[in-house]
Amino acid sequence: MTPPYVETRGSGPDLVLLHGWALHGGMWGPWLDRLASRFRLYVVDLPGHGRSAWSAEVRSVADLARAVSPTIPPHAAVLGWSLGGMVALELARTRADLAALVLVATTPCFLAREDWAAGMEPAVMQGFAAGLAGDYRRTIANFLALQTWGDERATEALRSLRASLSSHGEPDPRALATGLDMLRAADLRDGLARIALPTLVIAGEHDRITPAAAGRELASRLPSARYREIAKAGHAPFLSHADEVTHEVERFLAFMTAAPDTTTPAAPTTPAPERLSATRGAPAAAEDPYELDVARVRDSFSGAARRYDEAAVLQKRVRDELLDRLDVLTMQPKTVVDLGAGTGHGSAALRRRYGEARVLAVDIAPGMLVEAGRRQRLFRRFHRIAADAAALPLRDGAVDMVFSSLLLQWCNDPDRVLRECRRALRAGGVLHLATLGPDTLVELRRAWQAADPGHAHVSRFLDMHDVGDALVRAGFAEPVLDVERYTLTYDDARELMRDLKTIGAHNATAGRARGLTGRRTLARMIEAYEQERRDGKLPATYEVVFAQAWSPDRPIRTKRGAESAEVLVPLTGLRRRT
Repeated sequence: MTPPYVETRGSGPDLVLLHGWALHGGMWGPWLDRLASRFRLYVVDLPGHGRSAWSAEVRSVADLARAVSPTIPPHAAVLGWSLGGMVALELARTRADLAALVLVATTPCFLAREDWAAGMEPAVMQGFAAGLAGDYRRTIANFLALQTWGDERATEALRSLRASLSSHGEPDPRALATGLDMLRAADLRDGLARIALPTLVIAGEHDRITPAAAGRELASRLPSARYREIAKAGHAPFLSHADEVTHEVERFLAFMTAAPDTTTPAAPTTPAPERLSATRGAPAAAEDPYELDVARVRDSFSGAARRYDEAAVLQKRVRDELLDRLDVLTMQPKTVVDLGAGTGHGSAALRRRYGEARVLAVDIAPGMLVEAGRRQRLFRRFHRIAADAAALPLRDGAVDMVFSSLLLQWCNDPDRVLRECRRALRAGGVLHLATLGPDTLVELRRAWQAADPGHAHVSRFLDMHDVGDALVRAGFAEPVLDVERYTLTYDDARELMRDLKTIGAHNATAGRARGLTGRRTLARMIEAYEQERRDGKLPATYEVVFAQAWSPDRPIRTKRGAESAEVLVPLTGLRRRT
């Protein structure tokens, strides 16, 4: 099969665009220029459309996905419109390395059926098929007009579609006929529940081809989808309502970009190595050696998922302690998010503790969520969602509790993550978290500093006061924090490094040495670590910051001139709260 034609433009995170039936990559219009300022675009012509040759091997939506897949780089987001949206859904089912989906005017089932009222009437589809056999150019013209019906800006949208129609050449009539057959036969509903990618579904209020009701139903069946309806728009809202659609897409894919967020002061320090999700937020400085490589973090934990529990001794101890601290609460949450769920032990425990609650296990690493599925029980099931902590696919105020054990240190922009938690929590909801403090792996840090001072080997961690400040900046009330220290012991430094590798805690900092560490450097580090030996063992210290904070149910009032609204007291001194 001949690879499809792909035009690349712009710079930034990878974003693939898939067009609809009878059109091509040139139909996106001026919208492309706006996206290209934020993303590296891969603008695809589907087989038989535009500049891509037709292939008789393409007979279904799955075939289209297979044809397009080799052109899509790992960790890209895919934006599909209409038929392109169905191809994007099929790609998400078969590609575990995608970052996110944006589905515009997309339906999982194009034709109306007995159990699906939100589809096109079969008679209308038959009319298009009959028209293709007679005058396919007129049929396409009628189809373009139908796409803009009901749109308050129909004239300008239709003008844009007509102007771009032949810019990449006419579609192959065989591709048109086969495309209608695909739309007539395709029904992707059964596979939606298994697509855990963060997804944005955008629908036009007056869409006559894929009704808004289809978009709403699609979003409701995807485990981690947001739904946005563009008022008074038709089937091509990115042309008629470009500002609104661009805003929604950029906001949703913000976790992929490195643009700084100036709405809240940046966190004083940047996170580091020990456990899960990350976001490509703004680096603290231009060439910050401690900025994390998000893709490396995600892939490292995903690859380590099957053996993670073998070495996650500290992680289990902290998770159990954080769960025990829930005893001070008498609330019975209806929706709980386990943010940075890893292999799912925390999600399973939360499901047991809150038997009537809906538990959402959120993790950026797909491999971790696969492993978490093994924790499921018939009557104690939880939902698994692949998402970045800085761009949660959750409605505002939809959650009663966010539980997060050893996630925050893997995030480049902790402020942004905490703001997302605050946004998702209802008024009166609670955030319950643990993260690593600056004395974590201090012995390993000292040994590497002695052996290889020119490179970063152990990441930075936020101290308790920085976490408290970040909670206040995010809008939380009554933050309560304390610190515990844990020490694991090892016979030698290599044993510690094997444990870190087993759980996926690779060095993902920008300042790490490229290539393999030399034998001499490693030997110097091991020799330096020996200076830490006590009672025949090498210690590995972990400083853990525990925090609890509330989403306020009334405006926060602070005294004029007060430096901070935070209060730092031991959690053991808390009264019970409902």
